[in-house]
Amino acid sequence: MLFQISRIKPISILLLCMMITFLCGCINDQEEESHTEQVTHSPGLVEVMVTEVVDGDTITISGGERVRLIGIDAPETDEEYYQESKTYLTKQILYQEIKLESDVTDKDKYGRSLRYIWFDGEFINAQIVKNGLAIAKQFDPDIRYQHLIADAEKEAMEKKVMMWSAVPIQESYSFNTDTLGLEVISYQDASKYIGEIKTVEGTIVGTYKHTNTDSSIIFLNFHDPYIGYFTALIWSDDWDKFPESPDIFYKNKKVRVTGKIEEHKGSPEIIVNDIDQIEVVGTSE
Repeated sequence: MLFQISRIKPISILLLCMMITFLCGCINDQEEESHTEQVTHSPGLVEVMVTEVVDGDTITISGGERVRLIGIDAPETDEEYYQESKTYLTKQILYQEIKLESDVTDKDKYGRSLRYIWFDGEFINAQIVKNGLAIAKQFDPDIRYQHLIADAEKEAMEKKVMMWSAVPIQESYSFNTDTLGLEVISYQDASKYIGEIKTVEGTIVGTYKHTNTDSSIIFLNFHDPYIGYFTALIWSDDWDKFPESPDIFYKNKKVRVTGKIEEHKGSPEIIVNDIDQIEVVGTSE
């Protein structure tokens, strides 16, 4: 009897191991199949038909849903280039199957779905800006592709196409400090003029956007490291006065900042309340 038991036990163990191996294989196959499906079928892209182009940044899709393009601002009906902007978008995507991609915010205060548009391999939000028919305008927290839109705007400005054709860059974003009779000083000398109104010149080498529930602020730094050197500050209440988030637009640009120089923890600074306080005079090499 003992002999029989000793013979049966190894066989049972062998069979048990085979069954476990088989079951594990089935489970792994199911997990692999589930993982593959998750990767190949992205929930972020939805294919729809465009049934109407309302203007340069708003469309209607099948089912009557209104969609607002994220990260841009096209001319309104009473503004120059409104018709050109609408016509461009119409020629590109009307009655076409497009792909929509969402970001953080689903809908705006008007009930329109906020989306990025992809068509035939092209990023439409950036393309209309690149053609000078809309401006880049950041709306936090939806900033996934804002760097692409900002690059498109920079190209349109440099080529002076459509909206940028008639006005130089610095006049589009600021006043000319030469007409004010203010002394232009280097950012490195700002600490010598605490309490005085001056125009400070330098290149913004780094930016930082600090956000929280109480207050948010953007720092435009003229030196790395920034501690002890001049910085321009823009509080969130004034961000909407700029066509694009200042931390993106002004980075790597040579500017002149006009205002009263204050001191904070040993560093000189100017608080910028309006776009007219910053004049773009060039870009970094």
